Amino acid sequence: MAINLFARAAAAPTPIEIQTLLHAYQEGDLQAAFLKAEAVTTKFPRHALGWGILGAIHRARREDAKALPCLKKVADIHPADPTAHFNLANALRDLGQSEEAARHYHRALKLKPDLPHGFFHLGNMQHETGKLDLAERSFRRALDLTPDHIETLSNLAYVLQDGRRHQEALALYDRALAIDPDNAALHYNRGDVLLELELLDDAENAARKAIGLAPDMAQAHALWAQVLKARGDLDAAVRAYQEALRIEPDNTDIHSNLLFTLSYLPLQRQSENLEHAKAFGHTAWRKARAVALAQDWTGDPSPKVLRVGLVSADLRNHPVGHFLEGILANLGSPRIELVALSTQSFEDDLTRRIRPAFLEWHSLAGMPDAEAAAKVRSLGLHLVLDLSGHTAGNRLPLFAHRLAPVQTTWLGYFATTGVREMDYLIADAISLPREYESHFTETIWRLPDTRLCFTPPRETVQVNPLPALTQGFVTFGSTSNLLKLNDSVIASWSRILGNVPQSRLLLQAKQLGSVDMRQALTRRFATHGVQADRLILKEPADRSAYLHTYHLVDFCLDPFPFPGGTTTAESLWMGVPVMTLGGDHFLARQGAGLLTNAGLADWIATDQEDYVARAIRLAQDVPSLATLRQELRSKALASPIFDAPRFARNLEDAFWGMWDHKKNGGLEA
Repeated sequence: MAINLFARAAAAPTPIEIQTLLHAYQEGDLQAAFLKAEAVTTKFPRHALGWGILGAIHRARREDAKALPCLKKVADIHPADPTAHFNLANALRDLGQSEEAARHYHRALKLKPDLPHGFFHLGNMQHETGKLDLAERSFRRALDLTPDHIETLSNLAYVLQDGRRHQEALALYDRALAIDPDNAALHYNRGDVLLELELLDDAENAARKAIGLAPDMAQAHALWAQVLKARGDLDAAVRAYQEALRIEPDNTDIHSNLLFTLSYLPLQRQSENLEHAKAFGHTAWRKARAVALAQDWTGDPSPKVLRVGLVSADLRNHPVGHFLEGILANLGSPRIELVALSTQSFEDDLTRRIRPAFLEWHSLAGMPDAEAAAKVRSLGLHLVLDLSGHTAGNRLPLFAHRLAPVQTTWLGYFATTGVREMDYLIADAISLPREYESHFTETIWRLPDTRLCFTPPRETVQVNPLPALTQGFVTFGSTSNLLKLNDSVIASWSRILGNVPQSRLLLQAKQLGSVDMRQALTRRFATHGVQADRLILKEPADRSAYLHTYHLVDFCLDPFPFPGGTTTAESLWMGVPVMTLGGDHFLARQGAGLLTNAGLADWIATDQEDYVARAIRLAQDVPSLATLRQELRSKALASPIFDAPRFARNLEDAFWGMWDHKKNGGLEA
C-alpha cells in the first residue's frame, strides 16, 4: 500500500523517529514497525505516518477491519491527499462497503485525475457489485491513462463478456495478447469467449496454449474439458475436469461442472454421483467453517408472512425463467414475500417482466462467498431457495454458511446438491419415487401432481394439422441438446426409422450451426444404416422460428437418460406428443413426470425395447395422431403443468410446511 512519506502535522515525530519507523517497515520487520508506529500514534495522534503504517500492516495481515480506523485517521488528517482516500477505498471495498468505498475512490480521483490504478480499482469494485456500465466507463478511463495495462484490458473484456458483447471482448483479449503473448490467463480468458461464440477449433487452440504455458492452471484444464464436452466427447471431458480438480481440489465451480457433465453419461451409477456430490458438499462446508460471519440471522422466528429468497443466475430468458415466469405472477400472496437474489449481472426482457413479483431485488454478482452470505443473512429470510443446483452460475457454496433456517433446492437441476446444509429438495411422486430417495443428501418434499409448471410462450404460434396427412410420411423430431444423444439413443432412433418406411427425423440444436457437428452426427446415424436424406438438420433459431419448427414434426422422440424439460413442455404446447423412457432416477424420470400430468401415459416406455416398439406402433396410426394433434394444446393447458395458480398455491403450502417442520424440530440459522 502506498504511504505518503512526507506528510507532516504541527506536532510531529523527530526525523530520527520517522527514519527508524520507515526503515523497519521497508525492511519487512512488520512486528518492530508495528510497535514503533503504535508509539508514534500515541505520542503524535494527529500525525498521519504512524496511522498509515499501522493501516498498511493490518492490510498485509488481512486484518481489514482493524486497518479501517487507521486509514480513516489518515484521510481525516489529510483530506486533500488522494493517496489517503485511495488506500481507504481499497480497505472499504475488501470489507464489502462498496458505496462508501466508491465515495473515496471518486474523492481520490477528483483530487488526482491521473492517480495510478485509481480508475482500475474503481472499475473492479463496480464490476463486483454488478454495475457493468459504470465498470466499463472506469476501465476505459483507466486505459486512457495506461493503454497497455494488461489487467485493465483483461478486466474490461470480462465486463463486456458479462454483458454478452463477445466480439468486443475478444478484440480486447487479442490486444492484450499482442502485448503479452505468453500470458496463460489471457489465453484462457480468450478461449472462454471463443467457446461462448461456439468457435470450437479456436477455443481448443486457446485451451492448449494456456495449458502449455501453465500446466498447473486448473482453469485451463477445465476450459479444455468444456471444449471436449461441446464436441460431445463426454468421457474425455470428465477426465479433464478430474485433472483440473487434482490440481485445485477446492475449486467448487470446476466440481459443479464435473457433476453436471456426469448427468449426461448413460451408464453412470447414481451411487457414484452421490459420492461426488458429497465431496463437493464437504469442500463447501470446510471452506464455510473457515470464515466466521459477523452477521447473524435477523429474521422473525414467528412470522405471519414468510420471506422467501430465490437464488439464481437464470432470472432471464432461460429454461428456468420460462418455468418461473407464470408461477411468479401467482406467487407472493399475503402469505409470502419474495426476494430475488440474482447471481449474475445480465438482464433482459424476461428479467424486467418478473421484477415486479419481488418485494426486493439484490445482486450477489461478483461478491465473495462470505460477503454474499452475510448480506443474505441480514435480509432476515425464512426460506432460501436455490434454483440452480450444479448448473452454470450457481452459488451453492453460500448455502454452507446457513443463509436461513430453511434451505431448499428446486427447478434448475435434477440430482442432489450434496450440500449438507441444504434441507429439502422439491420433487413429485412421479419423477422421484420413494425408492430413489437414497440418491440424495436432502430430505425430499413432494408437491402434489408435478414439480414443474411451464409458462406458455408469449409468441403467437398456432397448432397446425398433422404434417403426415399431406406429406405422406411421418416425421419424428427432437430439439434437445446433442449432448443428450448418446450411442443408445442414436441406435434406438435408427431402429425406429428403419421400421417406419419413408419416415424422417428432424433435429434442431445449437450445435447444428457447425458444419463439423452436422457431418459428425450424420456419420453416427450412417453406422446404423440411416442415410443422410432421412435426416433434417436445422440450425438454431430465435424462439418464434424455433416454435414454428414443430409444424414440420408429427411427434418427438425424447433422449435418455437425460430427457427434455423445456423442450417437452414446448412440444406439448405446440400439439406435438413426445415419446419418453421412464428411467430409474430423478433426472431420467423428468419426461415421465411431464407426460403423466399431460394425460399421455401411453407415451411413457418402460425400457429401450418398449420405447422402440411404442414409437413404431404409434407412428403407424396416423388418424389417431391427427386427432391428438388438434386436442393436445388445450389438453396440456388444462393440465397441472400449465396451471400456474394451482401450482403457486401448492408451492406456498410447501414453503410453509417446510418452515413449520423445521420450526418444530428447532430453528437453525
